[in-house]
Amino acid sequence: MNPNQSPAVQTSVQTTQGTAYAAATDSALAAEYSALENPLVLAARAFECQGTLVLAVLTEPIFLSSERAELKNLLESAAVASTGKNVVVSFDLEIYRRISRDMPDELKSLLLRKATKN
Repeated sequence: MNPNQSPAVQTSVQTTQGTAYAAATDSALAAEYSALENPLVLAARAFECQGTLVLAVLTEPIFLSSERAELKNLLESAAVASTGKNVVVSFDLEIYRRISRDMPDELKSLLLRKATKN
């Protein structure tokens, strides 16, 4: 680590390395890391169902729908680039709260349907 480098830059480098490692091991984790690289994203959870990654995020307040749509596109693009898979981004708090590593397939299918409706 360069002592003259700010902590924010060091964190960004560490996050990018984490994304590369995660992409090689777990697509959902790679999608989460790619979302967390955006300064507006406070938290992210993801899972894979039927070949699609569902990425649920909690963000700083976004007041304009155009800004929300732009962020959604940016997050989808970043997640696709880091995973190579189809990605659906959701800002839905219920979807975020229900995601866990040991979810049954029925719940995954339900959350995927809900995320694609938004």
